Amino acid sequence: MGTGFKGMHPASTFVFFVFTFVFSMLTSHPILLGISFFCAFIYDVKLRGKRVVSYFFTALLPLSVLIALFNFLFSHYGVTVLFEIRGIDFTLESLIYGLVFSVKTTATLLWLDCFNEIVTGDKIIYLFGRVSPKLALVISMVLRFIPLIRAQSEDIANAERGIGIATESGKLRVRLRSTARRLSVLVSWTLERGIDTSDSMSARGYGLRGRTSYNSYVFSVRDAAVLILSVFATIAGMFVNSSLTVSYNPKTEIGLPDAFSLVLTLFLAFIMLLPIITDLREERKWSISKLKS
Repeated sequence: MGTGFKGMHPASTFVFFVFTFVFSMLTSHPILLGISFFCAFIYDVKLRGKRVVSYFFTALLPLSVLIALFNFLFSHYGVTVLFEIRGIDFTLESLIYGLVFSVKTTATLLWLDCFNEIVTGDKIIYLFGRVSPKLALVISMVLRFIPLIRAQSEDIANAERGIGIATESGKLRVRLRSTARRLSVLVSWTLERGIDTSDSMSARGYGLRGRTSYNSYVFSVRDAAVLILSVFATIAGMFVNSSLTVSYNPKTEIGLPDAFSLVLTLFLAFIMLLPIITDLREERKWSISKLKS
């Protein structure tokens, strides 16, 4: 079941992550996005360790650069022209917004990574199994397949290296062909795994009327507090997004927070740091109990 934030009631953790997703996707202010990215990255490192650093530099950072370059090269708006090629203006505003959008995407993906570690498949089925068993199963399978696909992709790459057909260097056409072959194997494996999971759940009577299930989740006062704080944080995020003005077209204008916005921003930062605080507090309790024993 887990301890700390992972051991909390699924409803509380689910609402918390809904808040982080909505907040990260809807805000465009650099200060708010920086807070979201920092909290997500720190908590992901806390959950998964050094693997997050490798994941960031090998996947998220290249994706961020690609998003920023794509917006800079194909979205032509703004008044600050950096250079011109064949009558097309490449502006500072499109570059800045591309960077902002890449940070927004990276923060959301980091929160999704934390979500996969905390809200496991059995919690999804517990939350939505009675309302919509099929939807709960699909969501649970998708979330479960994210780490499985990542591990299976590495296994396929290792197998190709072992038989001498891996082409991770050389001409672009050869590398693209190798990537396509690996993707084809991965898609086939994913479909077969999905069919096996579906057949297994059907054999167990999942989704039948009157079927009961066991769970050991207890909704405590702490869970209620986290749920209420997450709801208030969502409302506060709406207020702070409307009060902190930001514009990237036609000119970049970033408003600084006033006293009201600053209080809301600090409150949001505290809520996004709440999982780390909860885990550290739990670890401190365990350390004290070990010393006493």
